[in-house]
Amino acid sequence: MTQHRRAFLRTIGAGSLGIAAGAAISNTAAAATVITMEGGGADIWSTEDAFHYYYQSLAGDFDVVVHSLGVENTDPWAKGGLMVRDSLSADAANAMVRHRPNGEASLQWRSDAGAESDSMDAIQADWLRLRRSGATIEAYGSPDGENWTDLGTLEGDDVALGDEVYVGLAVTSHDTGTLGTATFKDLEGLSLEEMTNRDIGDVEVSGSVSTEEGVPFASTGEATDVTADGGTLHGTLDDLGGADAADCYFEYREVPRESWQRTDAQTLSESGSFSAEVSGLDTRRYYEFRAAVEAGDGDEAVGSTVQFATPSESNGSGGDGGPESKSHFEPDDGFATAAEWLDDETPIVTVREPARRQLRAALQVDGPRLVVFETSGTIDLGARTLEIPNDECYVAGQTAPSPGITLIRGGLYVEADDCVVQHIRVRPGDADQDVGWEPDAMHTGDDTENNVIDHCTATWGIDENLSVGYDTKDTTLSNCLIAEPLNDATHPKGPHGYGTLVGDGAENVAILGSVYAYNVDRNPRLKEGTETVLVNNLIHHYKDGVWMDPDTDASIEGNVFEQPQSDQPNVFGDGEAFVSDNIPYWDDDREMVGDGITELEERPLWPDDLEAMPAAKTRWHNLANVGARPADRTEHDWRLIKDVWTGDGERIDSQEEVGGYPDLPENTHELRVPESGTRAWLRSWTRRVEAGRSHGAGRSPSKPGRHE
Repeated sequence: MTQHRRAFLRTIGAGSLGIAAGAAISNTAAAATVITMEGGGADIWSTEDAFHYYYQSLAGDFDVVVHSLGVENTDPWAKGGLMVRDSLSADAANAMVRHRPNGEASLQWRSDAGAESDSMDAIQADWLRLRRSGATIEAYGSPDGENWTDLGTLEGDDVALGDEVYVGLAVTSHDTGTLGTATFKDLEGLSLEEMTNRDIGDVEVSGSVSTEEGVPFASTGEATDVTADGGTLHGTLDDLGGADAADCYFEYREVPRESWQRTDAQTLSESGSFSAEVSGLDTRRYYEFRAAVEAGDGDEAVGSTVQFATPSESNGSGGDGGPESKSHFEPDDGFATAAEWLDDETPIVTVREPARRQLRAALQVDGPRLVVFETSGTIDLGARTLEIPNDECYVAGQTAPSPGITLIRGGLYVEADDCVVQHIRVRPGDADQDVGWEPDAMHTGDDTENNVIDHCTATWGIDENLSVGYDTKDTTLSNCLIAEPLNDATHPKGPHGYGTLVGDGAENVAILGSVYAYNVDRNPRLKEGTETVLVNNLIHHYKDGVWMDPDTDASIEGNVFEQPQSDQPNVFGDGEAFVSDNIPYWDDDREMVGDGITELEERPLWPDDLEAMPAAKTRWHNLANVGARPADRTEHDWRLIKDVWTGDGERIDSQEEVGGYPDLPENTHELRVPESGTRAWLRSWTRRVEAGRSHGAGRSPSKPGRHE
């Protein structure tokens, strides 16, 4: 058993019972029984669910209570808790008191079969309660099992449940193909003798349930007196599990390391609190710890995991200094303010291996963090997407040694606010999947605000390469290589080689200094009600250029449109746009603006700090400066730049047509993040990968003849 898995699993001792999916459980001591569940699945949400369920059939009223000891953080939206369900179909109407890895409890439900799910506000609670009286469902949370807070009430019109329903415990990892663990005790209102378990929906990996009686139990408290290199950890021995004495201790580690360090044990003969001091920690780092207990008979248990951060010793502001970008466009030049929160106290999260689990742990820290890399290499996402779910995350791909970081077989999605992603390559490809696999390479999520994606490479997308979510505010895409989607691969709609979708209602989107190449459509597509500036982009080998929907405003300046594959005007559709200084290179006869566009005499919107280049400079500037590491290009990026320059490239349907997924060398170096001047330090790394002399640097394509 790995250290990672042991975070929530108990050692199986005499008298324990392991149950595979679908088997019945026979156990009469419900109140004294610890229940450990493993479940996979993408989520319990939306219009259908994927999870593991441990349940029994009930008719009429019920009142069920359970103590949730913890939900493994396979994803911030992993869930475990009490559920009532109208049927065992994946899309069934249901209500759930969910418990997340961060300790929040809340009510969620699906009103009817196949309907969208909804939820209410959350509180911190470890005890969950679900009660039915007639057609009414009531949900409660509690910190101690005695003082209950109302989480919400659903009437018959809110959720359609029959008289006979399924009631039990549900667990989803929120990460298809990965099992997540949740642990419960003190279950009341259900009979273990009558309960059974099974997977619901498409989980890819089968879940399970195990029970054990008479186990010790320790809960994790908080860290206090935290300094730059240490702190005091607190926990409580809640139950000796029938033993005369128990050894209590803590396990702790820096995020995202996998191996745990252990404090000295304290022997307790009765329940109560315990603590330990830890030292030798690194400054400006996130740490996590958990209380642990080992009873005299060998049984052991660990509590839920709690996070804390060591402070900086400098108390500085972060500074501004350092060299400017080699590109004409800085991350702050659009509508978004790039990581205004970043200063000399922001914790550092270091990725030391090119592994999905490490990067995922770094991205999912709940708090401000600067993610840096002491490794290069290819990170295989395993045909899954990777999300940034929590606000204030700065992904500094420029800190990786040559040749940098490339993500394959999945997409990178910014689902939070106030984030910056720089100098990362993402290449989903078909990932050996069937029709229905349709990831973007990168995107910002719906309803997100103030995000920057700068100097990134987004290729081999199936839906789009790099998109902006619906109803977003203040988003900047700058200096990006948005190219070579798979045109006819696994998208359920068939051919779908698209570049960028700016979702309905997106306000203040800036797309600056980027290269769009071999995208059939959406170069970009500006959906209804959007506000966008498109400045100094190179749009190459395309069928549809800038497509505007009704009720859109755009400022379109200094762009170059070359090698069109249709007679469609470069800017077409509906909407209102200020269109100025754009060059139809290689096809001077192609109409720039279509009849449906209302041309404005003034810009409808414009970022305060943005200065456009003359369009005559766009082509050379962009080919020299776009992508993840312009001074340190990998073979695929270099090939694309060369093909755009010479006009020799073509659309592709599979990554195998151009050499397949990369396998980059795993080089390492040790980073020394300064105690002051964090921003200047970051900019110095930025300058190295944009204009320095390293592997792949200094190469520029030979100037071609005109392809007319």
